[in-house]
Amino acid sequence: MKTDAQRSPSSASTVLLEELSLLRAHVSDIMSVEDQRLEDGRAVTFIGKLRVEAEEAFSRLKARFLELGYVPLLREHEKGERQIVVAVRGKMQSALVQRPWIHLALLMATAITTVFAGGRYAGMLAGDPDPSLEKSVGYGVPFAAALLLILGAHELGHYIQARRHRLPVTLPYFIPVPFGLGTFGAFVQMRGPVENRRALFDVGVGGPIAGLLVAVPLFIAGLVMSVVTDQPAPPTRSMLMDLLIALFLPDATTNGILLNPVLLAARFGLVITAINLLPVGQLDGSHIAYAALGRRWARWIGNLAVVILFVLGLISSPIWLVWMGFALLSGVHHAAPMNDITPLDLRRTMAFLATAVLFLSLFSATPF
Repeated sequence: MKTDAQRSPSSASTVLLEELSLLRAHVSDIMSVEDQRLEDGRAVTFIGKLRVEAEEAFSRLKARFLELGYVPLLREHEKGERQIVVAVRGKMQSALVQRPWIHLALLMATAITTVFAGGRYAGMLAGDPDPSLEKSVGYGVPFAAALLLILGAHELGHYIQARRHRLPVTLPYFIPVPFGLGTFGAFVQMRGPVENRRALFDVGVGGPIAGLLVAVPLFIAGLVMSVVTDQPAPPTRSMLMDLLIALFLPDATTNGILLNPVLLAARFGLVITAINLLPVGQLDGSHIAYAALGRRWARWIGNLAVVILFVLGLISSPIWLVWMGFALLSGVHHAAPMNDITPLDLRRTMAFLATAVLFLSLFSATPF
C-alpha cells in the first residue's frame, strides 16, 4: 500500500477531488452553495446562503469536517445577505503542556518585586519617603498581597471561563519588574481558536468581573483603615470610587485620604480594570466589544477610542498616550472566532450593557 508521499500526482489529485466532493456535500446540507474556491491547497471557501441557523450550521460542520481532517470557519459575506464557510485543513486546538513550576517561579519573583518596589511607593505616599528595609517590607507585604490577589483573580476569571468552554489555556503568567509597582501585571495564553462570539464574550468579561470581586472589597477595607486629611479631594477619583467613599468614609467625600498599602493596591486594581475595559488593541474591552457588536462596529469603536485616548493624552494625562501606543503596537485587528455569525444571547447582551455602565463608573480622565 502506498503512503501519501509515494502517491503519484494523479492519485493525489484524485484524493483531493474526493475530499472536495465530500466537503461540498457536507456544506450543501446546510447552505445553498453559489460559489466555491480552493485556497492554496489548505482551505476551501464556499459562498452561499445558510439553510439553517448559524449555530446549528457550525455544530453540524464541526462534527463532519473533523472526520476529514478539516476545521470549519463561518463568516458573514461583506456583500449582501450571503455567508461564507471556510474548510481549513488542520486541528481545532493545539496540544498544551502545563509547566506549573514556571508559573510558581514567576509568581514568587513578582511577590518579591512588588513587596520592595510597591513598598517604597506606599511608604512615600504614607509620608515616609526613605523607609528602612523593615518599614519597606511592612508597607510592601500588604500592598503586594492585595495587588497580587486582584491580578490573580482577574487572570483566573479568564482561565475558568476558557476551561468552561473547553479551550486550552495556560495558568497565569505573572510579570515581575524591579521598578514602579514591581509588576507589569499577568496574563493567560490560549492555545486554540475561540469557537463563537458567546465564548469570546465569556472569556473576555470573566477577568474584569473576577478582579472587581476582589478589588472592591479590598478598596472598602482600605477605606475603613484610612485617615482623612485636610487636603481637597483629588481629581483622580472615578464615579465608583466616589460612591464607595461616600458610603464607607463620608468624611473624605470632599477631602483627601492618606493612602495605606491596601487602599493603594485596591485603587490601582480599579484603575487597571478600567484600562483593561478600553475597547482598543488586544485589551479585554476590545474582545468584549467584538463579541457583542461584531467586527465592523468593534473596529469603528476601537478607532474612535484611539482618537479619544490621543486627545485625553494631550489635555488630561500623558498616561493615555502610553496606552494608545500599546493599543497600536498590540494590533488593532481582532482574531475572529470560528463561528463569527451567531450573536450574543439576551443574557449576555444585558451583561454587555452592564459592563459598559461599569466601565464608565470606573473610568477617570485623570487616573493618576
